[in-house]
Amino acid sequence: MNLKDAINALLTGGSIPDVLRQQLAELDPESLITELNGLRTQLDEQENAKLTAEELLKKQLAEALSERDDLQKRHRLLERHNRIRELAEQSGCEDPEYLDFLAERQGVDLEDSGAAAEFIDRAARRSPHCFRTALNPGSGSGITGSIIPHLPENSDGSDRIGRIIRSLGSAPAVK
Repeated sequence: MNLKDAINALLTGGSIPDVLRQQLAELDPESLITELNGLRTQLDEQENAKLTAEELLKKQLAEALSERDDLQKRHRLLERHNRIRELAEQSGCEDPEYLDFLAERQGVDLEDSGAAAEFIDRAARRSPHCFRTALNPGSGSGITGSIIPHLPENSDGSDRIGRIIRSLGSAPAVK
């Protein structure tokens, strides 16, 4: 009985012989992965031994080019995330992932500062809930400071609502 048969037996409600049960208890998946990687390395070495020098160089070049392409792709992705984070910080966007999603969907060139600024303006108008609200003291709401709830002492006010409450709390009363 092999591992597949043991799993099928368990799924169907069958029993597993004690010998197989002992083998399964001693099974180490990490050692199997290590052994598989070693066998793959040996197979690659045997295949490379059959190749001529020119074929081996072509194979190594193809692998190097593939790795280079992967690294360039990751580099572009990191640069994009960095640029999105900068734009979010400058604009007061509190959801850079959503900003990235919108930029990707609209095909915005984030390196073009004019296009990026236009995109940020559109995003702020269409999704104001993602951006920090700028409150100026004395905005004329007519609410006195005693009505505005105070933040708990243990709250740092780093969330959006906490910042709004703190801004309203320090605004002068309009009479």
